[in-house]
Amino acid sequence: MLRNKAYKFRLYPNKEQQILINKTFGCTRLIYNIMLDKKKRNNSLSCYDLIKEIPSLYKEYPFLKEVDSCSLRCAIFDLDNAYQRYYKKLGKYPKYKKKGCKDSYRTNLITSTYKNKAYENIKVDLKNKTITLPKLKEVNIKGYRNLVKINGRIINATITKEGKKYYVSIVVEESVILPDKKEDYAVGIDIGVKSLVVTSDGETYGNPRYNEKYEKRIKKLQRDLTRKIKGSNNYQKVKVNLSEIYRKLSNARKKMIEEIVSKVTKYNDIIIAEKLKVKEMLVKKEKREQNKTLRKSIINATFGLIKRKLEEKCKMLNKTFIQVDTYYPSSQICSRCGNRNTRMKDLRKREYKCSKCGVELDRDINASINIEYEGIIKYYKRRLY
Repeated sequence: MLRNKAYKFRLYPNKEQQILINKTFGCTRLIYNIMLDKKKRNNSLSCYDLIKEIPSLYKEYPFLKEVDSCSLRCAIFDLDNAYQRYYKKLGKYPKYKKKGCKDSYRTNLITSTYKNKAYENIKVDLKNKTITLPKLKEVNIKGYRNLVKINGRIINATITKEGKKYYVSIVVEESVILPDKKEDYAVGIDIGVKSLVVTSDGETYGNPRYNEKYEKRIKKLQRDLTRKIKGSNNYQKVKVNLSEIYRKLSNARKKMIEEIVSKVTKYNDIIIAEKLKVKEMLVKKEKREQNKTLRKSIINATFGLIKRKLEEKCKMLNKTFIQVDTYYPSSQICSRCGNRNTRMKDLRKREYKCSKCGVELDRDINASINIEYEGIIKYYKRRLY
């Protein structure tokens, strides 16, 4: 089976390479914005029509010749992809790109032969810890201590800047042999705010609330940013420091979620979770005032990331991932007798007490057991029909 896998490395460019990388960020942003403007005026233009207009821009913007030409074409493909997502109602209408906001560019692998010798514009040498990229040539990298060689065909490379640091992500098409699909052990998981993940086995993974650790520093830097003159050197310094804090916060969350997902998928073959609609959880309902604290907690709990990581890990390990209906009342049903208690809609009640059979359980464990039951029924119905 062929699958795409990404490898992310820390990039250590020298001063000249940093200048060229930053130039490429600016050039790809310029091309994206120019082509978006053209697309707004004439929506019938395809991405290939827009690519044909790049050579004419070299006369008006001669500095475009200094950067990798493939990255300019990739910027147009990104614009086309943004439009396709908009037409499929998967994203918003494309916006103009701004400097300093998610600086990145992508370049594709190009192979050629000369005198019976094959040449590639992207090469990774893990022995010497270097990567060869178009225009940049060899750049030092760091990451994956135990990885000796990347097996598979490189498809593209994406260079990003996060705060003061540079990274490169290599997408590789590799052949893998998936393990046999099993159905010996199933687990239901309840995703929440107080405890991030609670399993039907009784395992509880708490919410470290990393946002509280960085909140004071973020607020201070945001205040400092508003006091600086926009575009000044001091403004840029504070902006970089702020993005560095956000990067640390994001990495802490990702690491925690990856550890949870690895533990859950290691010992179970069928993983069952609720299908959460995070956007609906954040909007106002029935013109009632929204609980701002709950809204903030939901955002910081990163429900969407947990679901996505679970889905990706199950695909990688050839395990079954099932989602039960969003409106399935898992918290209200007794996991022993099936009696429904509508009073459990109140999130402040952390203990489930059944008025029929008298069972007393933690609210989240009761919900995770119900999710497991519902998921198993759904799984076997799917197999039968």
